[in-house]
Amino acid sequence: MSLVARGVHLAYDQRTVVHGVDLAVPAGAVTVIVGANGCGKSTLLRGLGRILKPTAGSVELGGQDLQRMRPRDVASVLGLLPQQPVAPEGITVADLVGRGRHPHQGAFRRWSAADADAVAVALALTDTHELAGRRVEELSGGQRQRVWVAMMLAQDPSIMLLDEPTTYLDIAHQVDVLDLLAELNEERGTTVVMVLHELNLAARYADHLVVMCEGRVLREGAPGEVLDADCVQEAFGLTARVVPDPVTGSPLVVPVGRRGARVVDVADDEAASM
Repeated sequence: MSLVARGVHLAYDQRTVVHGVDLAVPAGAVTVIVGANGCGKSTLLRGLGRILKPTAGSVELGGQDLQRMRPRDVASVLGLLPQQPVAPEGITVADLVGRGRHPHQGAFRRWSAADADAVAVALALTDTHELAGRRVEELSGGQRQRVWVAMMLAQDPSIMLLDEPTTYLDIAHQVDVLDLLAELNEERGTTVVMVLHELNLAARYADHLVVMCEGRVLREGAPGEVLDADCVQEAFGLTARVVPDPVTGSPLVVPVGRRGARVVDVADDEAASM
């Protein structure tokens, strides 16, 4: 299922945040959107997920204008996990994950064995089946993120949109959640589009990297073709060295900073004096 933005402008009130973006999301791949704070990456994701209506241009899902499609039809194909999802107070994990089946239930279709199976599979894939009876507010940050992903899996979308799914997680849980999403992509062919704050994790997990700057797409493509020192400087205002990741070979951004610059200057002076 294709997801394409064509000349999309997105705004809050009268303030335009995303300016004329064209983006074709590669089907069956992991796309990661990165950029400095306030560059419009989360706003773009909201536009792709039909939460924010374009002021100009369009977003198309399977060749149809997303805004003209029925919400239930969109939800059966596309799942969106916002940056800070809120669960109803007292709801259990099993009940929350079960809500992912709502797009598949019409006015005359009630809970079925297929729904129960979908929830069981989602809990198993996210390793949250042992949490099924617990209340969501009792869980750790990493467990909650897995549960939200499980709800999206129960929805069984072809495309998953996630806004900073690793926010507030420690590094171990960040890697855990990203590994899970990568495995879902590889094993089920689900198209994954996510906004990430951590640039090096984005470069490691992305098949397709989108770098935004001031509401526009600065560069896009394979991480190794996109990320270099000039790109990092322009998008983030950061002086950095970009070297191969020793584990995956993907680009690894090493900030220089003022302290690093002093070390480099000393090393250069010592080399010049020899």
